[in-house]
Amino acid sequence: MVRNKSVLVCCGTKFHSDYMASQLDKHGLLNKVVTAHPKSRYLNRVSLKKGKIKFLPPFFAVVYLFNKLGLGTSKVAKYLNYRLPLWYDSVASLFIGDSTISITWAWAGLSTIKKIKAKGGIAIVEECGSCNIAQNKILDTEYRALNLRFNKKTPDFILQRELKEVTLADYILCPSRYVASSFIDAGIPENKCVIIPYGANLKLFMPASTPKDEFSILFVGTIGVRKGLIYLFKALEILSQKYNLKCVLIGSVEEQFRGIMDKYATLFTHIPRVPHHRLIEHYNKASVFVFPSLDEGMAYVQLEAMACGLPVICTPNSGGDSVISDGTDGFVIPIRDEVAIADKIEYLYLHPLESQRMGNSAAGKARQFSWDSYGDKLVNFIQSL
Repeated sequence: MVRNKSVLVCCGTKFHSDYMASQLDKHGLLNKVVTAHPKSRYLNRVSLKKGKIKFLPPFFAVVYLFNKLGLGTSKVAKYLNYRLPLWYDSVASLFIGDSTISITWAWAGLSTIKKIKAKGGIAIVEECGSCNIAQNKILDTEYRALNLRFNKKTPDFILQRELKEVTLADYILCPSRYVASSFIDAGIPENKCVIIPYGANLKLFMPASTPKDEFSILFVGTIGVRKGLIYLFKALEILSQKYNLKCVLIGSVEEQFRGIMDKYATLFTHIPRVPHHRLIEHYNKASVFVFPSLDEGMAYVQLEAMACGLPVICTPNSGGDSVISDGTDGFVIPIRDEVAIADKIEYLYLHPLESQRMGNSAAGKARQFSWDSYGDKLVNFIQSL
């Protein structure tokens, strides 16, 4: 047992490391955060003493710049995208100090894990998404089915590095059962997988008291192959033969998916971007949130929609399998099943009282998944080590 619990949080960018660090600090467990996220943007959601954070040069900003310029699939961008985490890890591992427990992000923690283990500490890996072996397989199959190129296939050296990290680490933090299952299938012992779903900002997202004007379907996220949007499009096509339903999609479009999206453009309204704090307006206008993702860790938008009182139709692969009770807060349907999506939307459309009941249940369930709740679960786990 590690008696002096002093936690190092290593995350090259941000993800939810700020929420994690804030919760650990609140309970007196945080030693230090090491990040290469821009200093000016790291503390815009939480409050941490500057002495608790070691800011490395923001070299991940280079990849961000490539993406902004539309060069995200270039050879240089791909090279940097898969090697910057390794360079970050080699530098971050120099700042372990007197930490006795490390929490490192996938791909970017092997050096840190080795050093914390060498000094008798405990190593934990945060896996925001599924095992990359499983991810490659499911997405490669999908891109082929759509006659598209899978340009973002994770290379073999990263697959092997991820497996080395989770094999050497003592525990893996998984945001959903889907993520845990993907690592168990890869040969990782089940008792190493600790499932702690993420939280939502419940101070920002909450139900509106005003009635909804019309039945409306909402999706928020990248509009592309990974999110399973083709199956929502096909479901809307099925429904359009009976009803004139409104559907709104919010998010940027994967460029090579644009041609597929355009074929179904008459079935929905597309909004390219909405500031995060303005999403509540769209959640509160909608009647149901649909998220048919093929591969996900734990999509925050599902919790945000639930917090606003929306029933959610999702797949197990969306991470919703760990927060949504099928038939109570919404529906968990198989991946690649447009008929199931259409059936559940139609059911909610034809049964408004049942839809309202599910939405109310979803709002109540979301209150169990605040960041404070996440922190309590994480701290209880850390204290048990």
